[in-house]
Amino acid sequence: MLSEKEEESVHLTSSLNPEQNRGKKSKYIDTLLVSNPTSSSGSTGKDWENLYIKIKNAFGKNSQVVFTKKAKDGTLLTRKFLKRGVKKVIAIGGDGTINEVANGFFLTERKQVDKKKPFPYSTNSDGNQENKGELPQPDILLPINSEAIFGIIPSGTRNVLAKSLNLPQGIDECCHNYLRGSTQKIDVLTATVTNPTTHAKVLTRAFLNAAEIGFGAEVIDRSKKVRSKVKNRMVSTITSVIATLPTYESNNCEVVFDDGKDKLVTKITMGVIANGKFLGGGFMAAPEASFSDGLLDVVILRDSGSLKMLDNLANIKTGNYADEADVIYKQARKVSIKSTERDITVAIDGEPIGILPATFQVNQYSLNILL
Repeated sequence: MLSEKEEESVHLTSSLNPEQNRGKKSKYIDTLLVSNPTSSSGSTGKDWENLYIKIKNAFGKNSQVVFTKKAKDGTLLTRKFLKRGVKKVIAIGGDGTINEVANGFFLTERKQVDKKKPFPYSTNSDGNQENKGELPQPDILLPINSEAIFGIIPSGTRNVLAKSLNLPQGIDECCHNYLRGSTQKIDVLTATVTNPTTHAKVLTRAFLNAAEIGFGAEVIDRSKKVRSKVKNRMVSTITSVIATLPTYESNNCEVVFDDGKDKLVTKITMGVIANGKFLGGGFMAAPEASFSDGLLDVVILRDSGSLKMLDNLANIKTGNYADEADVIYKQARKVSIKSTERDITVAIDGEPIGILPATFQVNQYSLNILL
């Protein structure tokens, strides 16, 4: 959740045509384009003039562009403009930018606790849940405007969500889609995770494609740290895989499906909670996933050492689990996971956000998206 100070700190950084409004009253804005100029290793910003030429005709005169400058700007800008009555918000950037903008379509509300049932959290002075080591309670996802429309112009290095949605990768093709104006309601997933620093605060974030826990999330986390020094995603990813694979250890975890209808205790090397079929690197981890079936696709790679993990990762890449005893594939509306050993990283849509324990839940038909 974002504080009021964070909401107030966001300012406009650019308009679609800065000259057209100079000396005039504010115009009506129908569509907001949220662009991350640092996406795709900075090429989005460097090539913005050419990119703008391609997209400006698709969105008309009642459009405005804003650029993100720091983390959370995509969420805050989207939320601010939706509250002002904007009907469409288009994310221009990579999967991280798209995730931020998607979160801007929603507010979260703390779920009321049933006092008759034991609840492993109390609320501290900051209004956050304090984790007592049990399974977190998800917040309620509230749309700012249930009729608002979300669009994507993929401009990242991997564009995994666009691949899962079967969207075109080219800018021209995406704009042609928007001119057609075809929309579809899709499911939105939430991850309620534990703060890795305090082990006390619980955060709920929406995501569209997939969450990763364990090995995959550790690689993502290390890759981001490497990329702060080496501005090359491929180099940072390869470096992180090489550093993580030989020493990564599986962890004993408890997995609870649909509030206790099914439980599993096992050593987990890697877990995926998916809405879309694909992960980064072209892994088709969840071949049965659908964006509109009201279900999470849960993939669990069980106890695997480094050499065995390579074989299992090859199966995950193709989504072929028919004869794979070390992979569990289940569908559910809700899944909660906690580790009985060390801290395990959780990442959503390619961004690390916290650690286990965590709860993942589906919110069916929660977002209108241009396809």
